[in-house]
Amino acid sequence: MLTFEVDPAALFEERHRQFVSWGIPARTVERARNEITDMWGGHRGSWTTVWGRLAEEAEAEGRLLRAAHLWGAARFPVLAAPERLAAYERQRVCYLKAAARFPIRFERRTLDLPLNDGPLPLPVHLMARRGRRRPGVVVISGGVDTWKVELHRMAVATALATGLLVMVIDMPGTGECPLPLTADSDRVLAALVALIRRQRPGEPVAYLGVSFGGHWAVKLAMQGVVDAAVSLGAPTGAAGETDVLALPYGMPGIIANALHLEAEPDAATAADLFTRFSLRDQGLLDTPGGAPLLAVNGDEDQYIPRGDTTALASRPGTTVWLVRGATHCAVERVRPVLLGVWGWLLPRLGAAPAGAETLLALPLRRHVSVRSG
Repeated sequence: MLTFEVDPAALFEERHRQFVSWGIPARTVERARNEITDMWGGHRGSWTTVWGRLAEEAEAEGRLLRAAHLWGAARFPVLAAPERLAAYERQRVCYLKAAARFPIRFERRTLDLPLNDGPLPLPVHLMARRGRRRPGVVVISGGVDTWKVELHRMAVATALATGLLVMVIDMPGTGECPLPLTADSDRVLAALVALIRRQRPGEPVAYLGVSFGGHWAVKLAMQGVVDAAVSLGAPTGAAGETDVLALPYGMPGIIANALHLEAEPDAATAADLFTRFSLRDQGLLDTPGGAPLLAVNGDEDQYIPRGDTTALASRPGTTVWLVRGATHCAVERVRPVLLGVWGWLLPRLGAAPAGAETLLALPLRRHVSVRSG
């Protein structure tokens, strides 16, 4: 794991809304912004120390879920130092203590995924309505810096709204998944889907991926591994080459940690990474068949070119929504986006009539500048 140059003030400017969306009050984010002077280290004004103090305050007040999110901010964006590893452990402890008050049935379980090089233990979070649920499983994963606990609100809302079983995971290279991020990491996710199908025969399986997790959603759909997939803000390579080193807010260093590199990539390594991960260069964008896919992003994404989303519209069975005035993953419109996602997903899993799709998409309709499918 490695540290890298990133300005904490700039990171707050870009991630403030994301921290609030996890469940951290805006005033608490502002407290952290005003006190933090350095991204690394364990001194009084360092990133992890300040967030850790706020987390301990929340713990003392009995606000365990909030404390878990604050410890998540303390370990953010990578586990590249001992104090961040300690913060990540505190996050998991607080989250499990908070689980008794969740409005859904919650279970933490470790699944042994059957891979060719031996079984892979993968901790997962399972969420479902307390009452009757619909048959079907939605696997949710985030990207290179947003992991299981940070997806809590989205997962709970999806379980309650759809009645489906929600399984939240860390994609390879992140969180509790021990393997590095590689271009063929979909093999891990395909093994997970196969295991779900064996344990729940006859139930449809969908994948909802956020940010880099959306890359896997697109790939699994194109390969027909899942019954439906939703991608929010996916890098796909459909728009052509992206300069990984030009990505802002420390993203080259974050990606390098997910890849388990010992240093940030140079120009040649970055170009090679793009080629290996590009779904266009893998020949998948022209592959016929596969599963239905919904691709969503903001039209002002600071990381991903528009074409990575809009170019997918030519694929049969693909619906594309480009959300006007929104940034990466359309975070500014997350609530209407999720309503639309649920409405799109349920009919494709045989869990709701097609009319639900039109009804639930109405709040988002006025924000969508590109629509297909």
